Formats: sequence, C-alpha cells, structure tokens
Amino acid sequence: MITVQDIVQLPEFDSIRLAAPCADYLERPVVRAAILDHEPFSGEYDVFVPGEFVLTTLGFAQKDPELAEEAILKVLSRGVAALAIKPVAMKQLPEACARASQETGVPVFFYNGRYSEHVITAIMEAVAEDANNSQAQRIIGQLIAPSDEMAVRTALFTLAQMTGATFQAVAVRPRHEDEANVRAAGMVLEEILQSYRNRWPDVETVRAVRYRNTQLGLISYKRPPKELIAMSDPDLQRRMAEAGTLYCGISLEMPLGEGDLALRQALAALDWAVEQQETSVRWASMGMEAYRRAVAADRLMGGTARLMKGFLIQYDDLHEGWLFQTAQEFARNYGSISQTAAALYQHPNTVRYRLKRLKEVLGVESMSDRELATFLALTFFSP
Repeated sequence: MITVQDIVQLPEFDSIRLAAPCADYLERPVVRAAILDHEPFSGEYDVFVPGEFVLTTLGFAQKDPELAEEAILKVLSRGVAALAIKPVAMKQLPEACARASQETGVPVFFYNGRYSEHVITAIMEAVAEDANNSQAQRIIGQLIAPSDEMAVRTALFTLAQMTGATFQAVAVRPRHEDEANVRAAGMVLEEILQSYRNRWPDVETVRAVRYRNTQLGLISYKRPPKELIAMSDPDLQRRMAEAGTLYCGISLEMPLGEGDLALRQALAALDWAVEQQETSVRWASMGMEAYRRAVAADRLMGGTARLMKGFLIQYDDLHEGWLFQTAQEFARNYGSISQTAAALYQHPNTVRYRLKRLKEVLGVESMSDRELATFLALTFFSP
C-alpha cells in the first residue's frame, strides 16, 4: 500500500514540509493523485475523494486570500489523503486551515519541485507499481503456502507465464534496505537474468518480481539438468556475486511443480547470506544449515520441538534443575557423556543422573542413550 510517506519521498519534490501539526499523517493511504485548479463553486469539489493526494498552486485565488482559504477548507473536508501547495499564491497556512487539518487528519504541505503534471505522473506510477507488487505478493504468498504441484504450476504461470520442465529461484536484497535501493536491486536482477538467459540455451523464461523488501528472480528451464547440479549453476552464482551491492540466495533447480520449495530455498539462503555477510549463497552449499532451516520452516516439527523443550524448561523452573542445558549439550556432543560433562563442568555421574531424570520427564524411559541423543538432536535442531 502506498502511503503519504512514500509520496513525500519522491524525487520530484525538491523540498516538502508539513504546514501544520497533524497526527499520524504519514500512514494515510494514497490511491491516486489530483489537481486543485479551480474555485470552490457549489458541488464541484465533490470530485475529490478519500485517498487522493491533491496538488495545487492556488493560482485561481492569487489575489483573493479568502477564496484560497475556502478552497483549502473544502478540500480538507473531503477527507483526501493530503494537500500539497506550491507557494505561489500562499506561503503560510491560515489558522483556520491549520485547525481543520488537525481535526480532519488531512496533512497540508508546502512544496517546491517540478510542474504539477510531472508530480502527478510520478504519484500515479508509484500507485500502479504498488498495485502490481501487491498482486505479485499475493501470488508468491500462495506459492510459499503448502499446495499441490498443479496449483504451483498454475500460480507460476499466472505470475510470470512460467512453463518448462524445471524451475529455479533467486532472492536478492540490497545491503542498505531503503526504497530506492530495493527498486535498484530489481533492475540489476532483471539485467543479470536476461544476460544469463542469453548465455544458456536451456533457459526458457526469466522474470524479476518484488516480494516485500526482496527481489525474486524466477527462472524456468526447458529440460532437467543431466547432473544433480546443473552446469549453469556456478555461472548464475558468479553473475549474482559480481553485482557486488546485493545479498543473494539461490535455490536448487527443481521440477516446475515444486517451485514453491525453490522459492523457500532461495529465501532461506538469502537470510543465511545476510546473517553471514556473504554476497551469494546457494542452497546446495549450505550443508547442515539447510537442514536446520528446513526443520525450522516445518510447523509440525517446530511445534513438537517447542513442546519437548517446554517440558524441560518447566521442570527446571519448578525444581531449580539443569535438564534443559544438559539436554542441549548432550545433543550438541552427539551423545557423549564425557564431552557433555566437560562442557557443563560436571562429573559424568551427574550427567547420567540428569539424563535418567530427563527421560522420565519426556516419557522416554525405554530409550538408550544413543536413541536419546538422536531424539534430542531433532528437538534442538529447531530454533
């Protein structure tokens, strides 16, 4: 959703300032732009509607301050998103208009910048881009949600006319996450994808779409790779790394009907790249971290792990115990009692006693220590 805050940051404004205090004005939604260029004759201001960002020079009232004030009051009463005045006929907001701005919640600005028509065009382009992004986010949200292969194929075709045998996703984020850099990242990604497509004849379709503060690259291929990892994969990573100012996550090449999984992989790899401050990360190279993130993304697995941890935390709280820490170290040390004891600065017999109590708390008394280590590894695998 485009807001007043997004509009006042447009480069078409050389300067823009709030004319009077107005609560929560930056969050007001903007759906279109309009120009105030005529006197407030009876009924004619009904054309202004909520959500409009209205611009004016008040040129029609240049020699009539009362007419200018009347026009402002009538526009504010329409509940528009905001009113921006170029200081031609008026350079200071009348007190009555300032009070009306506070009462209606409609902010009034004074601005300098390009011609009103240019500003109007920029606002409408921002609104249109936001509408396109909203549709893309809705479809991508559907892709990320669990669904069958046919639904995934349909969603990818609706989103980007994706067809073919396999699919790969790239997720990129600028190192500095402001609006301008996110948009610039999309243009860089689009250029890289087109260059990649020209280099590899098996690439069928490429498309860059925005998802929240991330730009996603969607790639479909005409046929599956001959090997588990396609020859083109290192080339794609190299191209992304050479962009320099971006963090990037790259999925495996997967069947088109598993495109939702590819998107999840790319987003998880991107998060890992940001955390590790690495330019580019491939899901295929994440090793154990790929398993950790896969487990964390599974709601059933995550809920079960939280339940088991909760039993241990609850016991420790009630008995001033150390079962949670002991279980964590036992899993971390692959079931070695001696290494667990060393990590906890405890005698091995103390660890054995705690493990016995731990089995009782979790209801797994029949497990061997090796089975318990596996069980706890799964429990502590999930964040």
